[in-house]
Amino acid sequence: MNMEIELMLLPLFAQVILTLIVGVIARRRRDRSVKEGFNWRYFKTFEGEKPPRYVLQADQHLVNLFEAPVLFFVVGILSISLDTVDEYMLLFATFYVITRVIHAYISLTNNRLLWRARIFILSTIILLLMWFQLIYLNF
Repeated sequence: MNMEIELMLLPLFAQVILTLIVGVIARRRRDRSVKEGFNWRYFKTFEGEKPPRYVLQADQHLVNLFEAPVLFFVVGILSISLDTVDEYMLLFATFYVITRVIHAYISLTNNRLLWRARIFILSTIILLLMWFQLIYLNF
């Protein structure tokens, strides 16, 4: 590997930033719903009448960022620790984060299911390619 392995930290950090931004958006949407009259006690136990759709969209997307992206962090950290960051791994990682940003944008705006599903599948394929590349470089 002729590449600086530390470069892999950049897409990992970008994914962290995306998660934090969605967290802030989710919090602001919750606050807005309470200002509009929604019962704040729902957020204490998640029982009772559901909040408005715009709140649920942000909350659900935040949860989503702690699901499949965990596998992204694992493969990224493994590629760094095994010193197997190459041009393909870095490219895949960068495209993965880009697809996740697009997925977040779709989820938090118009939430068109077909486009959201397509971009999610693309991000999953990229993640799988990262894992194949990691295995390839280590055997």
